[in-house]
Amino acid sequence: MRKVFTLIVITAIILILIFIAIKDNFNLKKIITDIEKQNDLTITLNNESKWNYYPFIKLNNNITIKDNANFFIINNADVDIRKNYWPTSPIKINLTSPSINVEGIQLRNAIIKSSYKNKKIFIEKISSKLIEGNINAQGKINIENEIPFDIHGSFKNISLNLLMNQAKIATWDRVNIKISSPNFNLSGTLKKNKGFNKNLKGNVPINGSIFFVSTEEERFGAALLSLLVDKLPELSSISNSVSFLLTKFSNIPSSVHGTLIINEGLISTQDMLIENNQGRASLTATLNIETDIINGKINFYEDDETYLEATLKGSIKNPQILVGGKIIAEENNDTPRDIKKLFEEGINSLVDKLLRTND
Repeated sequence: MRKVFTLIVITAIILILIFIAIKDNFNLKKIITDIEKQNDLTITLNNESKWNYYPFIKLNNNITIKDNANFFIINNADVDIRKNYWPTSPIKINLTSPSINVEGIQLRNAIIKSSYKNKKIFIEKISSKLIEGNINAQGKINIENEIPFDIHGSFKNISLNLLMNQAKIATWDRVNIKISSPNFNLSGTLKKNKGFNKNLKGNVPINGSIFFVSTEEERFGAALLSLLVDKLPELSSISNSVSFLLTKFSNIPSSVHGTLIINEGLISTQDMLIENNQGRASLTATLNIETDIINGKINFYEDDETYLEATLKGSIKNPQILVGGKIIAEENNDTPRDIKKLFEEGINSLVDKLLRTND
């Protein structure tokens, strides 16, 4: 009995020591202070912490996490942290938040399930509503040196228009784009002042839809342009360009699919296709993440031959769209026409101007 009693006492002492060691690891003030200092964050505990000690150590609270550079804020997140009594077991960390704001982009009803061990965070699940769609991902983050990360997952039915608008990058009224990705991968480093955009790498297969918007006035103006070609032959190429775009792509849902490559601060594509029952086009382009400058080309096809070329230049917020190609070359004129400017100023105003000039 004495040996049994001694064994029970020793076991109890060991369990107490394990409990103290684990609870010391759960020293919230120290953990929060370290995280805030290392990552330039402000972490606020919104409630009193709730502890449970059986069958494992469990901590619950509601927190708000704010990046001091105003890059992101996690609002009113319910946090569940738990660890069993084996000292080398990982710490399980689950977080749910009604709203995470990342530079203006709203992630709603976010759920994060993860574990922490040996200075590595293993993300088992990230899920969230994003605009009208949703995103799901997994990955890992190494909490050492430059904080490398690797995230992979999928997203569905994301409105690119609303995303760009929320991020205050661009407002597009003439085109509606929704995209999905069945399997994207992103990697890089999170360390401050280490050039996040420059170090970001990714491969993002894309499929979705694109819808070019035109008005009744523009379609009437295009018809009027075609009637004026006999009187004003110099209108031939611009009339053909406008008629081609309106007939093949205006107010017609088109599918879009291809791959986005992210590397050294650039997002690029070499294989993006835009297709519908009336027409087909291909896009090659490069966007500088830091400057929001785009350079690209859209080839519009007729019977598998490039019929119209559109060059994209300038800020993604308001790029130039210069049109050239076969229908321009037919006039022995190599000068690209700014088709976007034509639509912005109004086809009818161009017709009126030309008629006044030729009276």
